[in-house]
Amino acid sequence: MLMSRWGAWGHYEGSCTAKDCRYSIQLTDESKRAQHYLSPKMWEWLNRLYAYRLYSLLGGRYSIIKFEFVVQDGVILRTAVFVGVYVPPKPLHSEYEGYLLTVGSTSQHALRDIEGGGHVRGSADDLAKHPYYRAGRPGGCGWCLMVGITYSTRTPQVEITWLTSFDLSCFTRFFSCKMPEDLLPAAKDWHIYHDDEQYAIDQQSKSMPPRPCDIPLWALARDSGTVLVVDGISVSQEVHYSFSSEWATVKVVSFLKGAPHWPIGSTIKVMPFGGEMGFPPYQLAEHLTPGKRYVILPSEEFYGKPDLYGPLTNEAQVPQIGLPRCGLQEDAPEVRRELEKGFAQNDNLRGPELR
Repeated sequence: MLMSRWGAWGHYEGSCTAKDCRYSIQLTDESKRAQHYLSPKMWEWLNRLYAYRLYSLLGGRYSIIKFEFVVQDGVILRTAVFVGVYVPPKPLHSEYEGYLLTVGSTSQHALRDIEGGGHVRGSADDLAKHPYYRAGRPGGCGWCLMVGITYSTRTPQVEITWLTSFDLSCFTRFFSCKMPEDLLPAAKDWHIYHDDEQYAIDQQSKSMPPRPCDIPLWALARDSGTVLVVDGISVSQEVHYSFSSEWATVKVVSFLKGAPHWPIGSTIKVMPFGGEMGFPPYQLAEHLTPGKRYVILPSEEFYGKPDLYGPLTNEAQVPQIGLPRCGLQEDAPEVRRELEKGFAQNDNLRGPELR
């Protein structure tokens, strides 16, 4: 029924059954379709005549809506929606070419970069405020305003609706939408392209004490690719390239999640999160105590590097792990319960994540 309804606008590769199907629907405006059918020379000639500029000034504009989903074993495991609209140049500004305004919202079982998937934008620290999604913008895009949202497949439905409720009147207004929050009202409180507002918020937090770990542990467990249990052996301050940091020697007890990199009983070096006092909001340092048992949750870029911050004296072959904020947790029954809660939110998707 879905395929017959969308016809030429729908697309899938290979077979599409209840067992495995990746289906996408894409809708565009007339200019996008014209570009597809016209030869490159004809399209270039029309642009030289300012045909597209005239089209934009009369209310027409490049626009696209793309929706994708993945069905696996009779269940929709992933969805993604991408909405983009061209903000036309201002009248009488011949050198101003306008820009592309886009917002994309994608579901994943873990809110981190996963091989085959798209980049997860936004800071992991934001999970303290909203543990089911991350949102942010790319850097260095001078011709676009772009917001990327990645939300958990276990996000409550009311929150999914809020994160995907686009204002499609942006496609038909004579005066175009200009900011991400015009296209997606949920983005209004994120201050993503309002650097002055975010700066004011950061200045207010200067008077507050450093924040201890406040990200829900179940969210960390859901998003971590690897979780280890270790015993603390010793702690020392070590200097690498004039940078002093706390390092701990630990023994690997077990792996709770992810592929083991070392045999049980191996000795590795761990650098706990050292705090952040350079820019608000300030963050409290975390410390490991010898003789205690810990659960560590390294982020993927810090995991299993043989020489993370330069060779250690007489220990260049000892594996090193740098821990992100909240990546060090004392082992306790309540910690294990939160870990299991997070692990249960992961699934086994066959094939790559949606981009």
